[in-house]
Amino acid sequence: MKEKNYWPHAIIGVLLFGVFMVSVSITIAMKNPIQDENTYFAKKRIVDENINEIIKEQTLFHNIYDYKIWLSDEKGIYANNSFIFPYYAPANRPDIKAKIPTSIISPNGVRLHIELHKKLSSARINRIWFYLDSNREADKLQNLGELTNVENNLWESEVLTNLPLGRWKFVIEISYETDIEQNSTELKAYFESPVFIKDKVDNAL
Repeated sequence: MKEKNYWPHAIIGVLLFGVFMVSVSITIAMKNPIQDENTYFAKKRIVDENINEIIKEQTLFHNIYDYKIWLSDEKGIYANNSFIFPYYAPANRPDIKAKIPTSIISPNGVRLHIELHKKLSSARINRIWFYLDSNREADKLQNLGELTNVENNLWESEVLTNLPLGRWKFVIEISYETDIEQNSTELKAYFESPVFIKDKVDNAL
């Protein structure tokens, strides 16, 4: 009796399985595209190429400004709103084990405050922009508006309303110059903070 040859069936099975896995991979990639580096408002490749310059401008900002950043609503000041340079965020640096406290805020009535004290008299803040961004999904960046210089050293956002619920991160982009008399080049500094937006929040005053 002649034995059956199962090799053709096995080969066809392997090929069909390979086609299936490729299809699954393409579907997953389309649903979860590689996210642009929204923190620096450029594609990841561009950020990687310019990361040394980004760090240099951030370090310079830290050298010429003392700053304080916090969130508030009509009840008072929120605790644990830690804004840091995104390059040092644990999510972007697996080698950094520190945990950044997550701000728990209401979707309505929230305002951002930034107090800036310059250590270099010729420096100037040109603009401060405020954004809400997803931690995981691409194309979710929301512009929350430009901050207003309400006092000499204090900048504030508009009151935020109807913020989407869930886990997000706030991103701040600061445009500044080091020497306004010499028409110096505009530089950038960035900060981010994880935030959990939910309906009911207990404040720590």
